[in-house]
Amino acid sequence: MYNTNHTRHTLLPTLIRALEAVVACMLPCACTHNGGTDGTDDTTDSTIFRIAILPTDECLPFVVAQQHGMLDTLGFEVQLDTFMAAMDADTAFINGHADMLVTDTFRMAYLNTIINGAAINPVITDTLKLSMLTTQSSRIKSTKNLKEKIVAVTRNSAIDHFADIVMDRAKLKREELNRPQINDISLRANMLNLEQYDGAILPEPYATQCETQGAQRIAMSNETQMRVVVKSTTMHKRKNDVQRILAAYWQAKKLQKQ
Repeated sequence: MYNTNHTRHTLLPTLIRALEAVVACMLPCACTHNGGTDGTDDTTDSTIFRIAILPTDECLPFVVAQQHGMLDTLGFEVQLDTFMAAMDADTAFINGHADMLVTDTFRMAYLNTIINGAAINPVITDTLKLSMLTTQSSRIKSTKNLKEKIVAVTRNSAIDHFADIVMDRAKLKREELNRPQINDISLRANMLNLEQYDGAILPEPYATQCETQGAQRIAMSNETQMRVVVKSTTMHKRKNDVQRILAAYWQAKKLQKQ
């Protein structure tokens, strides 16, 4: 999407503001639903297809598809509901306030253990970019220096799994890393910039933004762990709608690369 690192760094604040702009108007709507964990919701307009996303690079194709009118040509209304924390997006999905969810392989497996009434099916597999960053004052130059340090994560996720991998590669015990759970992505990034802990694991574009503000990137993961999922009941009822959305996603992803 960006031709040079300089261009990417210049556009980072704008990109993050654009991704977060819908949070203020979307989150109040999401928080007013009263559906149960059986996936039913009498207050939800069943004609609208809702997608729960996060303000991260992985969700950009949906935003691009919306901005370029691709979602307006599908024959039904598509609404992007943006959440700052994966846990809140999960709750909306579980309670029937979102028909589709952007998540990762580990959260998908976790959700399958707690959701009632329907299995969760992955419909898109894509790359998930994560980075472990540390503050300047921590003086952590290598993953080998992580013993007894404090690195913010989100649990039951690819982020927590990445922390395990980092510790294993550094030949340290996994339990030797202190991992406070900071679910809100923006808060996790801001706390890192304020040096309120030793480090954090962040997605893009937050990782690059923190790096430009002085944080040190000491480990990266670029694995195919991103998943877009729907419930089996949704796939049964709205299979054609799902397929149209997926086509728009891949079309938008191609547009990003131009």
